[in-house]
Amino acid sequence: MNMRDTIGSNNSDLTEMNRSAVVKILQQREVCSRADIAKQMGLTQASITKIVAALMEMGIVSEVGSIKGSGNRRSIGLKLNADRHQIIGVKFSRHMFSVGVFDISGKIYTHSEIEYSIEQGQKSVLSAMKTQIHDMLEKYKNVVAIGLALPGPFLQDEGRIAVVTQMPTWHNINFIEEFKYEFNKPFFFVHDANAGALAEWWFGDHARPLHTLAYFLVGEGVGSGIIERGNLLLGVQGAASEIGHISVDVKGPRCECGNYGCLELYCSVPAMVKMAQQRVPECLSKSHQQSLDACNAIFKAARKGNAKALEVVQEVAEYIGYGCVTLINSYNPDIIVIGDIVSQGGDLLLPTIQEVVRQRVISELSSRVQIKISSLKVDPTLYGAAAIATDKVLQMPSAFLAVKG
Repeated sequence: MNMRDTIGSNNSDLTEMNRSAVVKILQQREVCSRADIAKQMGLTQASITKIVAALMEMGIVSEVGSIKGSGNRRSIGLKLNADRHQIIGVKFSRHMFSVGVFDISGKIYTHSEIEYSIEQGQKSVLSAMKTQIHDMLEKYKNVVAIGLALPGPFLQDEGRIAVVTQMPTWHNINFIEEFKYEFNKPFFFVHDANAGALAEWWFGDHARPLHTLAYFLVGEGVGSGIIERGNLLLGVQGAASEIGHISVDVKGPRCECGNYGCLELYCSVPAMVKMAQQRVPECLSKSHQQSLDACNAIFKAARKGNAKALEVVQEVAEYIGYGCVTLINSYNPDIIVIGDIVSQGGDLLLPTIQEVVRQRVISELSSRVQIKISSLKVDPTLYGAAAIATDKVLQMPSAFLAVKG
């Protein structure tokens, strides 16, 4: 039997689960009293005192003086020693990769972006990524784990990307073999849309409580990540919710995935740029390829009143709306957050998206879902790469966060 299929827990498992729960509460609330933690977890204050004492001994938690508790009584505040535990997040996409350093509270310290050409050799790109990570490890000595976000479908057990549109040779790369043993740090992998979903769940400014969040990535590719009650929906191979490869036109052009009329062919960056090249080429220069600059040039022209550019934007928004319809009917989320490059069109996109949803989803469902553009100041996918590593670390604080004496 696979260990992941077992359901029993021994005492050490329960102890670590409780420590993890305390750490996660402090991560989200910054400063909290033992009494508040006990109330939130449903444990006695004596139990929480014992758990906190162990975490303090390991250097994971500190006391921060007196705070106001319930009934205006004063309590000793606790905080997570987040700055002592840093995470490196890495995002790999079709034209660039980025590397950032965060702490376990989500604070960003630095990040860099490196562009590359699709024609560039795989070994060259992978070597540049590894060099950048090694440089960050040299500068930041408190890194406890690394997370890497990859375009999908990412097959988590095999360590490779099943389909990378425009980059067919990259599906042969085993990212686990390339990275897991390169660094003397735990290394975790996540699909880029799932990374964005994690970032929005943990760090997005969304009304609580949240039951189900859908992150809709619309960039060089199209995908979605679904979180229900704090847990990612992954599927058996980690490739669940691949909305970019759902047909919106069964007789449409063939996609590199083998399907026809995939959503990705109609609202991704390449699709938007292709439409603009055909209908409003004057708003694109030779330097504008399939990039943020190209999309922003189209959005800029639309905002200045260029009717053809606005037509392109609205058609893209219509297809994003079809994607939202699918997400609502499939997952019934409280909120859909649209992120990545195409989301920079924000105000130009939302009215059309919302109108498509209003027309095509029954009111009982559509009235309960909020559709918004990501407001995270850091790229959600990069943020989420750090978040997946943070999540793994916080599940076993004794193993990853204890200060070695």
